[in-house]
Order: sequence, then C-alpha cells, then structure tokens
Amino acid sequence: MRADVTEHWLAPEVYLEAIARETARLRECLEVADPGARVPTCPQWSGDDLLWHLGGGVQHFWAWVIAHRPEAPEAYVEPTRPHSRDELLAVLDQAHEDLLLRLRNADPAEAAWSWASDPRLHTVGFTLRRQAHEALIHRVDAELTVGAPTPLDPQLAADGVAECLEVMYGGVPSWGHFADDGTRVLVHATDVGRRVLVAMGRFTGHDPGKQVDVDEDDVHVLDVAAHGHVGADASVRASAQDLDLWLWHRGPAHLIETDGDEQVLDRFAAVLRQSID
Repeated sequence: MRADVTEHWLAPEVYLEAIARETARLRECLEVADPGARVPTCPQWSGDDLLWHLGGGVQHFWAWVIAHRPEAPEAYVEPTRPHSRDELLAVLDQAHEDLLLRLRNADPAEAAWSWASDPRLHTVGFTLRRQAHEALIHRVDAELTVGAPTPLDPQLAADGVAECLEVMYGGVPSWGHFADDGTRVLVHATDVGRRVLVAMGRFTGHDPGKQVDVDEDDVHVLDVAAHGHVGADASVRASAQDLDLWLWHRGPAHLIETDGDEQVLDRFAAVLRQSID
C-alpha cells in the first residue's frame, strides 16, 4: 500500500450511506425469510443466523469499538442471542443505530482499534469502509436467501474489489513476510475503469495462533490506480459488481474474463479460493 492508504477511498458519507442502505435491504429480506431457509453462500447459516451475525455480532461489536476508541476490545462483552425473529430484528436495529451514530460523530482520521496488521488502518475510517462492504456482502447473502437479488452500486463494488484485494487477501500479519516474485496480475473493473495491480509471491512465517509454519502463494496490492497493462503477466476483467461478488465467493467465475499466462492465472485463482468470511 502507498503511504496515504486513504487516497483512493470513497468519501466518508458514501460509506455511511452504504451501511444504512445495505443494512436496510438485508433487514427487508430477512424479516420475511422462511425460518428454515438456508443462506446459499453460507450454507451453515439460516436466515436468522445471518441476521444475528450482522446485528448481534458485527455491528454491535464495531459500535463498541468506535465508542471506546482507541481501546482494544478485551473488555467487550458479547450480547446474548434472543430466540425470536422479532427480537433478532430489534438487536439489529439497535446495533445499527449505535454504529451509525458513533461513526457520524467521529473523525475518520481518529485512531481506533482494528484487526488489520497495517497500523495505518487503525482508524475510524477503516471501520467506515470495512462496515460498508460487510453490509454490502451480507445484503447479497440475504437477497440470495430469499431469491431476490438486486444490483450493486458500481462505484461501491469497485471500491470493494480494491478493499478485498488489499485487506482481506493482501494483508500481511506482523508474524509473516511477503516476498514479491515479480509476477503481476491486473484486475480491471471494466464498467468504471478501475484497475488494481497485484503482485504475486510467497507468504512465509510462523502462525502463533495455530502454531504452524506457513509457506504459500499470496498476493499484495501494488497500485489501485494502475493504467494500461503496466507489464502485467495476466489480466482479470469484468464489471465491478461481478468482480466484487467473485472475489467474495458470491458470484460465478464464468462472468470473469482472463488473459495472459495460464500458470499465473491458476496461481492467482488458488489464492482466491481461500475463505475470507
């Protein structure tokens, strides 16, 4: 990442609007979902599980993080999950209200705890951006649960492509090291003209949590405003929506166009098969 990691981010108000809009759509879908319906993209979950995940899990937690910034969440207490659909909806409504209130009254540049390894991402702005995309992807999950998909905003989806590659796949934890091997993949959101240049290489280190040594192919974003093919060994192209859904394992691969070195494309696809839920 460049020194100014926020240079290519969307405006804070865009993220705030997205959190509100995407959460409202998720609520609308799950309020009427069959109690026995499974989430196709997360088959271990029912619709109520998804509702609890976003409300009682994600948004409740991050509202606490912003309220207590920059304190780390060691003192955070998870809420108790209620039983009824109405109670689950009430938890989501309260957590959502708290999250938006606290984000609206915080400066995006203020320090705030983050799980991201890059210290430059320990800000309110990181939470703003991450929660917009969290709500977006889970809105997609909710729509698929009830069979009522709607389009993604192209600019938000294009930002989601960059965020997913930079943070979810390309983040380097403090216990590891990424060694660039000179291989390049250009990811192009064709409808909005957004290009992300990705380096491939090896990630190595000792995972202290799992107590295992790691040595595997990985990716690292070099430029989120790349022009042309800039010497890429392979390219991946689609609309911003199709790329964002594909990267998050929510959309089909046949909508993605590829070109260039097949071995590079295979390596890239193998990295993207990692779970990032």
